[in-house]
Amino acid sequence: MLSMISAFSQNEGQRAAVIRLEGSGQVSRTDIEMPVNSGQIVTVAEGFSYSTTNGGIFLILPKAANNVRLFALTGQLIWNGELVSGRFYIPTGKGIYILRVNNKSYKVNCK
Repeated sequence: MLSMISAFSQNEGQRAAVIRLEGSGQVSRTDIEMPVNSGQIVTVAEGFSYSTTNGGIFLILPKAANNVRLFALTGQLIWNGELVSGRFYIPTGKGIYILRVNNKSYKVNCK
């Protein structure tokens, strides 16, 4: 269930909104990619997992405190903040982004 909806594209000058999703979910293996029922690929990284769509990035954060930053490919900071454990969605629009979680960077492609 989405608590709010906000549209954002890489070309707009607005701050992306992070949406907390109800429910929980964790993937136990690390550093692999696994398909899920919807056809999305879930990437399991160090301490969290994520998947992308053409509209945004889904995050599953099991740790209690997470420093999250999202950058455009140009280096522009799109969003940063502290997120607690849970499932989140960052609407981004199509594009390539750099997702930085707890001082580790990941290139994500929203297509």
